[in-house]
Amino acid sequence: MKKIISLLIASQLLISVAFAQDNEDDNLVKNTQNDILLVAVAGGAGAVLGLSTLSFVDKPSRHLSNIWTGAAIGIIAGVIFVAYNSAQRGQEDLQTDEEASLDFNSHERVAWHQQNAVLTSPKGQFGTEIWSTSF
Repeated sequence: MKKIISLLIASQLLISVAFAQDNEDDNLVKNTQNDILLVAVAGGAGAVLGLSTLSFVDKPSRHLSNIWTGAAIGIIAGVIFVAYNSAQRGQEDLQTDEEASLDFNSHERVAWHQQNAVLTSPKGQFGTEIWSTSF
């Protein structure tokens, strides 16, 4: 357990030192630190839940693997949660303005492409008008 905690602290320090040089990356560093902390807390909570199962068995010393199993399940759940939040965070960045996102729909994109598309016919044409290539 000491090795895992040491590894988490070392990775936390490396990430903060590597990204602390640019002011623009402060948000990235803060998000990364929060994500690592969330996964560590989820692993700790899973370990506590695994530890709580030992009170329900006759010989707890034979079931110490429940602690590691709970920690592993907690870490997996934490990683899934962090991945989902990261995906949602990226989607929020793309849709910063509510009105702009409402105007951006398929019908308007198709209309724009129909108005602004420049169709060129290739010098040599093979086959039909359905599919052609130009170089």
